[in-house]
Amino acid sequence: MTAHSTSSLAVVVLAAGLGKRMFSQKPKVLHELLGEPMLGHVLTAAAALQPSKIVVVCGHGRAQVEAFVQTWTQRQRASLPAGLQPRCVEQPYQGGTGHAVLCAQPEWSDCDEVLILYGDTPLLTTETLGELRRARGQGVLSLLVGELADPSGYGRVIRDAHGQVSRIIEHKDADATTRAIGLINAGMMCVAAPFLATALPQLRPDNAQGELYLTDLLALAAAAGSPGNPHLVDDRREIAGVNNRAELATATAHLRERINRSWQVQGVTFDNPATTSVGAAVTLNADCHLGAQVELRGATTIGAGARIDTGCVLTDCEVAENAHIFPYCVATAATIGPRAHVGPFAHLRTGTVLESEVKVGNFVETKKAHLGPRAKASHLSYLGDAEIGADCNIGAGTITCNYDGVDKFRTILGRGVFIGSDSQLVAPITLGDDAYVGAGTTVTADVPAGALVVTRAATTVKLGWVAKKRQARAAAKASGADATRPAGPAESH
Repeated sequence: MTAHSTSSLAVVVLAAGLGKRMFSQKPKVLHELLGEPMLGHVLTAAAALQPSKIVVVCGHGRAQVEAFVQTWTQRQRASLPAGLQPRCVEQPYQGGTGHAVLCAQPEWSDCDEVLILYGDTPLLTTETLGELRRARGQGVLSLLVGELADPSGYGRVIRDAHGQVSRIIEHKDADATTRAIGLINAGMMCVAAPFLATALPQLRPDNAQGELYLTDLLALAAAAGSPGNPHLVDDRREIAGVNNRAELATATAHLRERINRSWQVQGVTFDNPATTSVGAAVTLNADCHLGAQVELRGATTIGAGARIDTGCVLTDCEVAENAHIFPYCVATAATIGPRAHVGPFAHLRTGTVLESEVKVGNFVETKKAHLGPRAKASHLSYLGDAEIGADCNIGAGTITCNYDGVDKFRTILGRGVFIGSDSQLVAPITLGDDAYVGAGTTVTADVPAGALVVTRAATTVKLGWVAKKRQARAAAKASGADATRPAGPAESH
């Protein structure tokens, strides 16, 4: 033993399967539910137990799985135990579940107990995993089991006279009598590490698959006088593995229902919870209101009293209290301040910051734009790499020209600047407080505070021009000339 506590826990997640029934180049465990790969859901549930180690056994698509584990670790760093660095180990060939855990043995051998999970069971909860650990008690092994009306495909649990598990018989190896048993092995188990270390080398591939079955540990434990302790899961949906796209959709629906209901009982209104997706890492506050078909992804936070209307998609956003996002807006890594109004049909790209009472209206796009309190861009504008002061008014059709084909440049507007419609602000440029830009102006130089800038061509008005043009066309038609040829300047004055 190393300097771990007497209850040091290693979590081993088996994620090396081929996932043939997904018909995908992507490893099965990386297919997503509510924006998070299945493996991510399993890791998050396990990490809440504060384990000493997390080990992911990789095989098919190893590089992709390892890259995801690294990304997940970076996202979860603040909530992980100090010093915990999840590790990936390779299972070089498909030798069975027992072989997979054996491949990970160098990582878990100095811990006291090992929790063995599967990367394709994304609905498992931390509460259930904690109960599985407690079920082991003083025994060497506990097993998560479920009661199914149709247990086809699952290993059947054989219990002794005391209700403990004496062995598991896999479906492919079971006779008709055994297949009639409804109690199934969910696969997840908690094992005393010393027992696991001595039992794994005793596994033999004497089965239909020719593999080392982890479930054979149950017979070895019973033979050693310590049969496995079963723990019956309350919600059998938790133990459902995902093997194809239909099962992925079913699991997603179950997870959506679970998450949405948990928020509803905490004071969040859902217009249509069946069509609204809230990611597992999203935080909602009481009295916020979510419309139908809203999707909240990543680490999004919605403040108290905020309203998100139909069809909005928000990823890694912070929405403050009483903000209102109108229908069909898309926002990524944006901060939306108190009582701000956004949309409909607005696009807030990464780095957007809207302070209190800002209004960003329909068909406005922002990117790395900081709008001060009460600033308004009500419609049809692009604001990129911009610092916009308090109380500014951005007219329709305004564009910050921030890119010269090579580099990006900033536009800075002071307080109370008024930008007339159809204006172009060619960065780098600074407009002082209370500057005024006339409609249709292209601004290419700094504008002092309180100044008006207008750049537009002189207006020419030709009285009677339409009537003269019509007369000329009628005369041309009467003479047989080409009446479709537009009149030139010499013909129209």
